[in-house]
Amino acid sequence: MAPFSGAGVVPPLPKRLRTTAPGPASAGSVSPIPDDVLFFQILILLPVKCLLRLRSVCKLWRATLASTHFVHRHLEHSRTSPSMVIMPRKYQRYYKNFGIYGVSFYGFQPGQSKVAKLILEKRCPGGIPMFSIPLHCDGLIMIPCITSRIFLCNPATREFVELPQGSPNIGEGQRVAFGFDPWCGKYKVARHFLRSSGSEKETQADGEMVMFEHSAGHEILTIGDGEEAWKWKSTVDPPYAINARTPICMPGFFYWSALHSVTSNGHSEVSSHVILRFSLRDEMFTVYPNPPCRGFLSENDMLCELSGKLCYIHSASPCDVAIWLAEDGPNLAWSVRCRLILPMPRQLHVFACAWGDRDKIFLSIDAWYLLKCDLRNGSLEKIIDMARDMSYDQRNGIKFCTGEVSVAHYMLPCVESLLRIAPL
Repeated sequence: MAPFSGAGVVPPLPKRLRTTAPGPASAGSVSPIPDDVLFFQILILLPVKCLLRLRSVCKLWRATLASTHFVHRHLEHSRTSPSMVIMPRKYQRYYKNFGIYGVSFYGFQPGQSKVAKLILEKRCPGGIPMFSIPLHCDGLIMIPCITSRIFLCNPATREFVELPQGSPNIGEGQRVAFGFDPWCGKYKVARHFLRSSGSEKETQADGEMVMFEHSAGHEILTIGDGEEAWKWKSTVDPPYAINARTPICMPGFFYWSALHSVTSNGHSEVSSHVILRFSLRDEMFTVYPNPPCRGFLSENDMLCELSGKLCYIHSASPCDVAIWLAEDGPNLAWSVRCRLILPMPRQLHVFACAWGDRDKIFLSIDAWYLLKCDLRNGSLEKIIDMARDMSYDQRNGIKFCTGEVSVAHYMLPCVESLLRIAPL
C-alpha cells in the first residue's frame, strides 16, 4: 500500500500519463482536454463510486485512476470535506455467546440531517463477533472484535478483509491499534495479548500491594504488499500489562493504557495505571504517568485524540466532564482545556470526536446522545438523540429508528478513499 497520511511528498506522475497537446483548432472543432487537467483537476473531484466505474473506460484510465499519484491526490481532496460514519451495534452482556450477522456503515452529517444513509452493509457467513470501538485512518475502518478476530474495511470501495489470527490471548476483551507509519509509508495494526498471568500480595505500611506476575506480548502487522506484509511480527514485550481499552492512534505512535499496580486496603482496591507510547519507528515503549486528574483510567474516563493531541476525558461524576490535553515532549504536559456540565447524566462513557473546527468537537454520551462542545467556553449544543430521533435509511425504501433498544451508535470521522487493503 502506498504512503499517504503524513507522507509529505507527492508521488510522481505516472509515466504512462502524458499531457495531450491541443492541435490547431479548425472551424467547429473542440480542443482536447489535457490529461493532467482531466484527471487531476476534474475527475479528482468525483466520489469513489463514480471513479470505480470510470476505470472501465480504457487501460489508460484504469492505470491512472489506480495509480499512487491519483489515489494520493484524491485522498488529499477528500480530507477537505470529511463526513461522519455511524456504525450501530446492539449491546450484548454475554458477548462470548452472541455475535451479529454483519456490520453496517451509514453516512451522517451532524446538525444538517437526522437521517443516516446506508453506505455499506456487510454480512459474513457465520456472523461477526461483537466488536468494540472502531478505528479510522484515511478512509479505512478497523473493526476490532472482542474476541481475537479483526476486520478492515474501506466502505467507499466496499473492500472488506479479515486479518490473519494473531498470537493466543488468555485475557478477555482484545483491543487493537491501527494507523499510519510515516517512516516506512505503510499502514500498521498492533495488538496486545497475555500469555500467562498471576498475582501475589506484599504487605506495606499503607496497605497491601498486589504484585502482578504476567507474561504480556505485543505484535504488529503491516497492511499492503511485500514479504513483511500480512504477517504478525512480535515486538519487545510491553513493560506492563495493557488494559482492554481502545488505544489512541496518531501518525507514528500508538498510546495504550496499562496496569501499573494494585493496592489493597481492607475491602477496597486502588489501581494505578500508566500510559504506554509505542513508537512505530523503533518499536519501543515509553512509559508516561496518567494525567493528574486521576491515577487510573476508570471505566467512566476515555482516552482520545483531538487535533493531533492526546486527550483525556475525565468524568468525575455523571454530569461533570473535564477535557485534558497533553503537549507532546520528553514528558506529557497535561492541562485542562475546558470543564462542562452535561445536560443529561452519562451511564458509562463520554466519547469525543474532532470535527473540522479546532475549537469545537462532538461529544457522544454513551454513544447515544450527541452534543457539540465549544472548547473555548464549555458551551454545549444538542445535535440529536440518536436513539429516538435519528432515522437509519436502508436505501431500499426502508427506514428505521432504534428507539429504546440498547444500541451503541459508534460515530467516527471518515473520508472517502481509493486505498486498497489487499494487494492486487
